[in-house]
Amino acid sequence: MSRAPVSDLSPLDWLPLTDDVPAVSGLPPGFAAYRKLLPPLGVDRSIPLTTYPFKAHGVAQLNARVAFWNAHGIVLGQPAPDRLTPITYRQVAAELGVAFTPAFGNEAISRAYGGWPPHLGSSQALEVAFAQQLVDVLGPQGDAYFFGSVAEGAYRWDAQGLPTDWLERGKAEDVVDFYQQERRWPTYTFAVDQTWCLYQGEDQELALGCSVAMSHTLQAHPTLETWSLI
Repeated sequence: MSRAPVSDLSPLDWLPLTDDVPAVSGLPPGFAAYRKLLPPLGVDRSIPLTTYPFKAHGVAQLNARVAFWNAHGIVLGQPAPDRLTPITYRQVAAELGVAFTPAFGNEAISRAYGGWPPHLGSSQALEVAFAQQLVDVLGPQGDAYFFGSVAEGAYRWDAQGLPTDWLERGKAEDVVDFYQQERRWPTYTFAVDQTWCLYQGEDQELALGCSVAMSHTLQAHPTLETWSLI
């Protein structure tokens, strides 16, 4: 891993780290394109949805749901990670018979099923693969900064045991290692030449500011699903 601490926070001067309203979904102004990235999703086709008690109001129904989870290896409403295979949100929308629009996401899936379906979930393997695919588009060997914000929950601990902001520099591909360790992105991951910037706040939504060319590449990507933010 090539990340190294940076003591001078001057590279962050162009980022919206004040109380001002950000330009687009937490990203700084000036990019030609802004995109929201849908998180990775997996499916376990062996789980029989037709017998799943989505609406469990009474004790008997709750017990039936627990029995279903136990029978099919479901933990906290999600399938076993090693039984998941990738599925796109577009495919889920098609199976539900609803339009695949920017409003379609996890909340829309829950509404359509009457609760979160137990055959859909995610795993670290799917998330790391997602991170690697995204980095391949950004340019793995490009120089990048990684910033974690106390306000956004991506802090480090200082010598006094207090949460603190942090800044490191490395290659764009280093963010994959970071994700494997932290199970989240830094608050900001941005190119040293300021050609792109990723942002993930406390709500976990990942947004990207980039060039028109990179936006078109993401729009045409076979597995990464993104929507234009403007």
